[in-house]
Amino acid sequence: MLINSNHPKREEAAGQGNPQEEPALTSRVSSEEAAKGEGAPVEAEASSLADEDTIKLQSMAAARAVEQRASDEARAAIERAAAAWSSLLRAGPAPVTFPTAVPASADQPGPEPTAPESKPEEPVEEGRKAAFSEAETLPLASAPATLTAATSTSPLAEAETLPLATPGVAIGQGEQQAPQLVAQAPAAHREQTADHQQKSAARQSASTRRRSARRLRPPQWPGRLWKQARYGTGRQRLKALVLLAILLLGIGLPIVSGLAVGLQAYLTYSTLRGQASAGVEHLLALKTIFNGAKAHPSSLFEADKLNQAAQELQQAQQSFAEARDIIDHSALIHTVIALLPQYRLQVSSARAATQIGVDVSVIGLKLIPAARSLAPHFQGPLLSNSSKPLVTQDMLNLLGTTIDNIMPSLRDIETQSQNLSLAALPLSSSQRQQVQQVLQMLPVLQQSLSQARQLLDAAGWLLGVDKPRTYLVQTMDRSELRPAGGFTGQYGELTINAGRIAPFSLKDISFVEYTASSPTLGQLAPEPYRSWWPFANWGLRDSNLSADFPTTGQLAIQAYQHETGRHVDGVIALTPFFIEHVLQIIGPITVPGYNETITALNLEDRLHFYQLDSEGVRKQQIVQHVDDSSQARKLFTSRLAQTLLDRVRHAPPDEILAIAHEALYDLKTKDIEIYVTDPRVEQLLIQYGYGAQMDRSTSHDGLYVVQANLNATKASQYVRTLIHDVVTLDANGGATHYLQLRLAYTDTGPVYGYDTYRDYVRIYVPPNSKFLSGDGFDSGTPLCGGPLPACNATVVYPHDELMCPPGQYQPGAASPTLSDENPGDWHPLDSVGPPTNTVSDVAGRAMFGGWVVVPKNCTITVTLSWYVPPLNKGHYALLVQRQAGTYPELDVTILPPDPCSQLNLAGTHVDTLLSSDLLITPRSLSTGGSQGQGQAASTQSSCYPRVGV
Repeated sequence: MLINSNHPKREEAAGQGNPQEEPALTSRVSSEEAAKGEGAPVEAEASSLADEDTIKLQSMAAARAVEQRASDEARAAIERAAAAWSSLLRAGPAPVTFPTAVPASADQPGPEPTAPESKPEEPVEEGRKAAFSEAETLPLASAPATLTAATSTSPLAEAETLPLATPGVAIGQGEQQAPQLVAQAPAAHREQTADHQQKSAARQSASTRRRSARRLRPPQWPGRLWKQARYGTGRQRLKALVLLAILLLGIGLPIVSGLAVGLQAYLTYSTLRGQASAGVEHLLALKTIFNGAKAHPSSLFEADKLNQAAQELQQAQQSFAEARDIIDHSALIHTVIALLPQYRLQVSSARAATQIGVDVSVIGLKLIPAARSLAPHFQGPLLSNSSKPLVTQDMLNLLGTTIDNIMPSLRDIETQSQNLSLAALPLSSSQRQQVQQVLQMLPVLQQSLSQARQLLDAAGWLLGVDKPRTYLVQTMDRSELRPAGGFTGQYGELTINAGRIAPFSLKDISFVEYTASSPTLGQLAPEPYRSWWPFANWGLRDSNLSADFPTTGQLAIQAYQHETGRHVDGVIALTPFFIEHVLQIIGPITVPGYNETITALNLEDRLHFYQLDSEGVRKQQIVQHVDDSSQARKLFTSRLAQTLLDRVRHAPPDEILAIAHEALYDLKTKDIEIYVTDPRVEQLLIQYGYGAQMDRSTSHDGLYVVQANLNATKASQYVRTLIHDVVTLDANGGATHYLQLRLAYTDTGPVYGYDTYRDYVRIYVPPNSKFLSGDGFDSGTPLCGGPLPACNATVVYPHDELMCPPGQYQPGAASPTLSDENPGDWHPLDSVGPPTNTVSDVAGRAMFGGWVVVPKNCTITVTLSWYVPPLNKGHYALLVQRQAGTYPELDVTILPPDPCSQLNLAGTHVDTLLSSDLLITPRSLSTGGSQGQGQAASTQSSCYPRVGV
């Protein structure tokens, strides 16, 4: 098909089709030229101040952007026009009608031209007409390159820029695809319309972006001011200079001020950190100065070290004080806190840390003068016999004054520690841990110093500062266990004058009580103990009747004064454990004449050998030239005590201080027990736990198991004591106890007496306790053995209270007693049952007691149950006291009521070796609202330690 394109006419039509296009372009060009050529004074002045380079760069960038957009839109238009022409050629010849008008402008296209009316034709002809009309409804023109963007919306104009397709090829394709174009023509028309709308929106968006970009351009007035200042004349130049100066000041002053503040902050921080670090370094220097003081405490009193320590403490105090003052008076720090509250914690922690450093330094500086005053007294042996007092009242006053002076600083440290957050300080994890440990020790340190302050007067009395004090000293043999620790077969008088110990020796009590004219003949035990005490001729050797040592001490003083007529100021009882502790400090000692080296490990064994073994007794007779064996039995013990005390009296200060430290610990564990006749001093000892008294408090529950080996045997050392107590609390706070006391007797060495272990057991509990049940106590009713038929070889009691090897249930003989008419005969095994004694011999305590008989290599289980009424609802605690000379195995379980939230207490289980009195306090449950089933189950599982009995 041949198409007459008629290009000249189309160009003319294109020029007439948009009569407003050329005037618009002409006006824009003319306006730009006019703007460039206008010579008004104001515009010329502004143009002279413009930055030509910037304008050129902006213009070039804008031109490139317009050119790129025009190129992209032209490429898209060409592709659409090519598609339209291809469709036209495929459709075949059809009448062509050119529009006589086009939209007024490219940005605002006019209404779509309508095709002229024509008669209805065949469907194929209508498809050709629609396709050709869609291609020819826009003007054909060859617009200039600069107008491409404006005219690119005309598909026909875009099609005119392309060569026409080869007619033959187009016709061939058109004949094949003509039926498809009939259906595609309307869709193509809609696609062209949508594309036209999208391009219009894109142009509007681009125009908006250009206007926004012009608004975001940096202001040009600073450049104008600068050019006026350089090239202006007179008033303009002066004005520009003033404005520029104001501008520079407005910009420069904040920058300079910020730099100054930053520099000041850095200098303040550096100074603060430097002062704090210096203070810490001075305090750490004390550790170097007194290195090894733990092993050699006397080095704390060396004059050179004290002088060095004083210098370091003064410098530390100065450094910490300066750091504290910086924090208190720095306006910058106060400003930072006001503007940045998140740094308040760091500043308050730093302030507290510096004050703690000052307090520590002050404490050290106050201790130095006291140490200098005491230093001359810690040179040479401390306890040797000398006319120079070791302890004076002035020394005690100095110590009291020093404690009074440092207590405010300690309290301030505790106060400052409340404001101290270790996480806010520049400390490593190990340093935080060390500081935390020290802070946790503060309450203990304050309590110890407070006790020491109140005990200074008591210490002066005990050490004989005002006048010499004499004490009755008794050694207790724990292998023959008695209520306060052991059998007391030896005694001596210890005199202390102004802190110095006079020579001391032990004597055998048998020289006083085992004589024909003994004052103890026919004497019975005191009334509270007479019902169960089995032996005649009660005296000093048996005065150890009560586990409450103030009671036992009074009995001993009365018996000693009755038997010897001598007055003493108090009683000191020692278990072998304390002597072993002393030997661990001073080392082994050699007993003169016996070629025996005594250590902490063989002390008890060698004492028993020389006292009870016939070979040992004979050796004493030979060494000390004594014919009477009864008098020779304890000569080795006396010489050992004399040698030991002489070694202690001449020990260096380091060992004396170590022994004093150990003695304070043994006072707590009752391996040293003291009773004095001065009521004020005795009350202080009881108040601070040094009196070895039985607890009589009614604010908490209590348990005290007391044993007494009363069969003239050293078998206690081979008996294990196991205490198993299950305590069930009710909703009111009352406690039901179920106790199992197991005595396991395994004979692994000589007992130097009767084989059977006859133990009088007393169990002390709070007053008003109600007995519920019991078993395992000797009833006094013979069952088998002895004069009766032999006991069953395997089972004796119905509940297996006594377990022995087969055929060894025979108790055998017993020591003579007041109630035994035939002491030499073998005794039968009695039946067992509840306790036979429920009358307490200690005021303020209830008691359940009775005999417990254990044949050799057997184990007996005593059971006891009682109820303790509520003592302190919601705050239940159980105090288990340890009997001196024993180390029982303790297993306690405390079960709160079900549910345990009734008392807000969780269950507790304790399994330990009882080495001192132990207070067991169940933890409190966290408070909160009601709990669900799942939470309740979790709580019950955590507060009920299910430990089998």
